[in-house]
Amino acid sequence: MDLSWLFISLACLVTGFSKFSIGGLGLIILPLMMLAFPGPEALGVIAPIYLLTDLMAVVTYRNNVNWRVLAKLIPFGAVGIFAGTLVLGSINPSTFVTVLGGLILALLALSLWLDYHPLPIFTNRYAAGIAGTVCGFTGILANAAGPLMGLFLIEQKMEKSAYIATRAWIFLTLNVMKLFGLISLGLLNMETLQGSAVGLPALFLGMFLGHKLFAVISVEQLKLIVRGAISLSAAHLLFFRSN
Repeated sequence: MDLSWLFISLACLVTGFSKFSIGGLGLIILPLMMLAFPGPEALGVIAPIYLLTDLMAVVTYRNNVNWRVLAKLIPFGAVGIFAGTLVLGSINPSTFVTVLGGLILALLALSLWLDYHPLPIFTNRYAAGIAGTVCGFTGILANAAGPLMGLFLIEQKMEKSAYIATRAWIFLTLNVMKLFGLISLGLLNMETLQGSAVGLPALFLGMFLGHKLFAVISVEQLKLIVRGAISLSAAHLLFFRSN
């Protein structure tokens, strides 16, 4: 029995929940989608879904954007996306799975470290260049730019409304740029678009649940659940091998 639709729906459910609640679930979404599309093609299925949620976020939070921060980040984000596109075009699917699993574990370890050892890297003059480049690179390879971008924006000392609006615009811009790289590699095509369409009902359900449950679940509880799921997804990828 083909369960691809179920895995696509689960990935989209998590996407909607993440975008309208705590965020930081990007490291789980791609491994879930890869259960239906093993390999880099999963990126092509996720990209339109992310773009749709970003557009909705921008419409919702269209005021108080910090354009100065946005202007500093985007050029470096483009550099990171370009580098990530080159990497995607030069590795085979099996290597991609291994690289992705290792990258997920490394980012998880970084988030745990930063809980107890805050780094001043996000407050120096090179912060925008580092954050933008790394977010662009990890964003196209693993849809994993959210946590790092959040850390950078928090250090900019913006008010809450400006933080939310600026974050929404940054990810919309980066995800639009990612489309060109994915199309050039043939990873975004009619087949992947059909996969994206399958997950739309689950996406909207996830948005609804994220909005409702965010009010009753603590951030610490969600963080524990997210990190547990990330660890399992990374372990699955590292031990998975295509036949």
